[in-house]
Amino acid sequence: MIRFLVFSDLHYDHVFDANNRIQLLINKINEIKPNFVISLGDLCYPTSSNRHIINEFHNLKIPFYHCLGNHDCEDYSQTDLTGFWNSNDLNYSFSIDDIKFIILNSSFMKHNGKELLYNKGIYNKQADTYPIISQTEIEWLKNEMSNTEIKYVIFSHHSLANEFPKRGINNRNVIRELLEKRHTLLAMNGHDHGNDLTIINQVPYFTVNSSSYIWHGMKSMYPYEADIHSKYPVLKDIILYESPLYCIVEIDDEKINIIGTNTKPFSLKKLASLGACGMVFL
Repeated sequence: MIRFLVFSDLHYDHVFDANNRIQLLINKINEIKPNFVISLGDLCYPTSSNRHIINEFHNLKIPFYHCLGNHDCEDYSQTDLTGFWNSNDLNYSFSIDDIKFIILNSSFMKHNGKELLYNKGIYNKQADTYPIISQTEIEWLKNEMSNTEIKYVIFSHHSLANEFPKRGINNRNVIRELLEKRHTLLAMNGHDHGNDLTIINQVPYFTVNSSSYIWHGMKSMYPYEADIHSKYPVLKDIILYESPLYCIVEIDDEKINIIGTNTKPFSLKKLASLGACGMVFL
């Protein structure tokens, strides 16, 4: 049996208790000792001050993999990203037994007729096509999935099933057609800050919830002290989870078991214990 732990959208730079969330994840990883761990994107910005995050996961001595998320790359170049992840490739694969696990880079956009890595500064929501898998990556994927005798599991940050504009992968049909021609056991993604299971032509597409929060965008709740809101301005738009969400996936021949976790919204008691109490509604 192959067992791995999956989490997504920790958003280290956006939440004040991210170090605690990472430690709780690491404790769980040490407890279950999976074959590998994978983050489905939006883990942290690729800065030198965040290098310790990657080191903490690699120090587990369990393989740690990562999908590139839109927030990971929104203000950074490909050189910044490959340097931070110490890899020349932002899409790659690895195999365990007769299963090939493929990590896609879905954080591309078509801008002025060119396929570019997503960049928040130049992204035009009205004119640009986003998110996409680049044509170069599609050709790479065809080669990666050329073997008809093995099984495949696909990871991406954006969904191959979500049809909502600017959320799901825009050219998803091309990718799905390829997955349907092979023995694809599962496709998993993050990004949508919710859970979902959609089966399309016998291929299951599973969306993993954020490890940190659900987005509401109401800009009306200021439950933390002013200095915390000043440092983490996104807090006014979100509801934090009290503990990190993740799931454990077990693959045993043709059987897939996904074991989820439960949490609840951040409580006033929890806020008080962190010295961040004081509820203000505007």
